[in-house]
Amino acid sequence: MPIRELRAQVFVHATEERERVVKALMELFPEDLRGQLEVEEELLEGHYGNPIVKIVARIRGEAAERVFQYILSRLSDIDRGALAGTLDDRVDREGTLYFRVSKQEAFLGRLTIYEADDVIRVTVHFHGRRRDAMRDYEARLRPSGGGG
Repeated sequence: MPIRELRAQVFVHATEERERVVKALMELFPEDLRGQLEVEEELLEGHYGNPIVKIVARIRGEAAERVFQYILSRLSDIDRGALAGTLDDRVDREGTLYFRVSKQEAFLGRLTIYEADDVIRVTVHFHGRRRDAMRDYEARLRPSGGGG
């Protein structure tokens, strides 16, 4: 069980409906595991004094492993290839993988790697060293020959 924790973080801006943002965030988690999530909310203030809510959903252990596989299974082959091709930049010394998913696409039920604003930030924490994590992530991201 190489994945020890998975976190997804999203910001709810004053112009957004909280329920819609939470719906987008929940798209990253299989329904049967949503009850195991640890969810924290923090009220922040934007540059112009506008309220922003930061929501962090965290899951650990075997459930985190399942969530990571679930996310990968919902990405297109192109997105998995893009992740695989940029792993060196996305994995830190501790083996933590960082990537972003489009908040808008997630709300619509699609998981898409997205590198601009308005995202859900995902961090995958690995048991072990960076070298081992890189090997594991590369193996998981290899094309399966399946859909996407």
